[in-house]
Amino acid sequence: MLVMARVEGERGTARELSAAIDFNYAYCVVLREDATQLGFPRAANLHTDEWRDHPEDTPWFTSMRGIDRGIKVTFPRISVGPLVAKNVDAVVLEQEHPRFVVADFVIGRSFLKNFKLTVDLKKGHLSLD
Repeated sequence: MLVMARVEGERGTARELSAAIDFNYAYCVVLREDATQLGFPRAANLHTDEWRDHPEDTPWFTSMRGIDRGIKVTFPRISVGPLVAKNVDAVVLEQEHPRFVVADFVIGRSFLKNFKLTVDLKKGHLSLD
């Protein structure tokens, strides 16, 4: 499911990003270029370099490529329509913009845990409250 998300970064920088909702992801996932534009300069670092200096801020996560390591950042605010979550953890995907990614952002459980998620498979319906 694709939605538009308003993602607010450091120092009030904000962007509207196309986002895929995926509750299999523990974190939200942001592309490197978007993370740096949203005010996270550490996102431009190589993950292997960042891991040597700050292993606690470079968690492993599951992605469409398999198991990846990413630089953890915290977004002050993410909103999808009327739903707003604050201080949402995300990881930076090292690739600039992979060709096989259909969205700019993945909304994972670090956002979804703030809401009630209801899935009705018979009706093909998903709702967040």
